[in-house]
Amino acid sequence: MRSPERAIVKAKKLYFSDNGILNILAEVSSGVQFENAVFTQLRHHGDLRYYALKGGKEIDFILSGEIAFETKETPAETDLRPLRSLAGNIGIARFSLVGRHASPVWSDFIWGGDIR
Repeated sequence: MRSPERAIVKAKKLYFSDNGILNILAEVSSGVQFENAVFTQLRHHGDLRYYALKGGKEIDFILSGEIAFETKETPAETDLRPLRSLAGNIGIARFSLVGRHASPVWSDFIWGGDIR
C-alpha cells in the first residue's frame, strides 16, 4: 500500500469558528453547516486532519491521528463501511459516524449534540 500521506489531497477544507459568520459569507447547505459545527467542537480535543483520496473518498476528521469521524446529516449503516475501509487503510482502528438527525432504523452513531 502507498503511504497515507501521498493520498491526502493538497486542497484543504476551510472551517469557521462560528456558523453565523459562515452563513454571512456564503450560502451553504445544512450538511456543510453541520460539518462546520462538528469541527468547532472537535478542535478543542486535539489535532484535526482531513483525509481524502483523489477519487473523492474522504474522512472528514481524524482526531490526533487516532480516531476517524465522518459527518452525515442522517447517518445510515451503509455509511459505516466506507469509513471503516478508509480508516483501516491508514491504520486507524477507531472510527465513528457523527449524525445530525436520528435514523428510524439505525442508531450506531454519535449524535452531534453529544460532542463535548
